[in-house]
Amino acid sequence: MLGLVDNEIIIAKGTSIGFVFPHYASTLPKIVRTFVNKLNVESAEYLFAIVTRGGTETMAFLETDKILKGKGRRLDSFYAITMPSGSEPLVKGYATRITKERILRLESKMLERLDSIHKTILAREISRIRDTGDGNRPPSYMVPFLPLLRLITPLLVPLGKLVESSFDFYHDKKCTGCGLCEEVCLADRIRMEDRFPVWQDTIKCHGCFACLNFCPLESIQIKSKFYLKSYTSQNGRYHHPNITAKEIAAQKKVSSIK
Repeated sequence: MLGLVDNEIIIAKGTSIGFVFPHYASTLPKIVRTFVNKLNVESAEYLFAIVTRGGTETMAFLETDKILKGKGRRLDSFYAITMPSGSEPLVKGYATRITKERILRLESKMLERLDSIHKTILAREISRIRDTGDGNRPPSYMVPFLPLLRLITPLLVPLGKLVESSFDFYHDKKCTGCGLCEEVCLADRIRMEDRFPVWQDTIKCHGCFACLNFCPLESIQIKSKFYLKSYTSQNGRYHHPNITAKEIAAQKKVSSIK
């Protein structure tokens, strides 16, 4: 996808087209929004989307539908899957959420769910069930505020879109200058200067946290801001164990889709 977003128009030739991505701040990542906007879907007889999220309700399908409406289409089916989040190292509570037991449990549920999703997509069935989160009961002190939170969440999406590309990264003294962060940076924002990584201010971050989570020495950190306290210096790191840095870097070279 990344090798295509600079094109004026992205042509797809398949009769079934799917969008699979993590949601950011409950909605579409900017790079996905750009891709869907530029995508020509005239060949598609069936459109679907699969979103991974840490557990919160996603509004990514609503935004995708808004874009597709301008093309005279909408999603025929959409599905939200709860997975461990790559943003967990940033927040408090990492140790309770990124555990072997929880990862295995979510992985098992995901594989079971994918079997059902696969059958639905192959049959090109309509499945537009509104997402309401992962179903886990919120803390009791939050229950009285849930109606208000659901009301204001759409108003917070623009703020989330702003935060997505405004993280301040830096490396600590553990950095050896291996250059892996530069390789996995999907925005090509990182450059090695005098053996160490520099995040260029003129290039927008995609907010994928690949540099943070693939650093072998956990040297990369995120600075706290007045609206967001960072716990990266206290937390571990997480990326899916079956995804390699080489595979992440290869996404930048994709130049066509079927």
